[in-house]
Amino acid sequence: MEICDEQDIKPIINTISASNGIQVPVIPSTSEFNTVPKKWSPGSWQDGNRKSAFQPYKQSLGTVLTNLQRGNTQAETPIPQEADINFHTRAGQGEITEADIKSESGVDVLDSDGLTALHWACAYGQITTAQLLIRCGAQVDKLGPEGETPLLLASSGGHHEVVRLLLNEGANTNHVDDVGNTALMYAARGNHPHCCNELLFRGADVSVENHCNDNAYNLAIDFNSNLAMAVIENYLLSLLGSM
Repeated sequence: MEICDEQDIKPIINTISASNGIQVPVIPSTSEFNTVPKKWSPGSWQDGNRKSAFQPYKQSLGTVLTNLQRGNTQAETPIPQEADINFHTRAGQGEITEADIKSESGVDVLDSDGLTALHWACAYGQITTAQLLIRCGAQVDKLGPEGETPLLLASSGGHHEVVRLLLNEGANTNHVDDVGNTALMYAARGNHPHCCNELLFRGADVSVENHCNDNAYNLAIDFNSNLAMAVIENYLLSLLGSM
């Protein structure tokens, strides 16, 4: 199975130099997502032998955060936009304060793609910002446009401390997104052993299958995630040993 090398899913924050010399963050346009050579054909994610939930990305303005879960390579070309310098992108950079939060209409205010500041902070592993947002009342299980929660994004990026924080705050360990993927599946796919271990010992169900009949262990095998695979195997052996 051919896939792209990128393993985490998050909004892309690049910078450009404005006319006054200040570096400002920008996000690539969704129209630029497919400008790099494809490593597989759009139809090859499903054939007569094998299916994968991580099929190529279908362009949509509502899926900025989840494009890589479909196996697509995101372009690096930034499109400068004044609106990109906002509460959400600053949360992704770990640069918001309590005053910034209070100046918004609500801590869970959505960006143009249906994502909260906590989604952004967790996708980028900004634990201090995530702590601040949660302390101000952010919903830890707030759903994005494709059913993604902050925990799924943190797990996909391998942000172990953020994963632990969210679980401590009551995040649903076995929540599934719109295609049936769990946080454990994303951690296994991305070969993030610490996240896998944290999730498993917090109640993650390794037997859950997504809409394409893959579980976390299958995905670890499919994507050559050897470290994650070893963690899952050791966990299963520990269960057998306790019987």
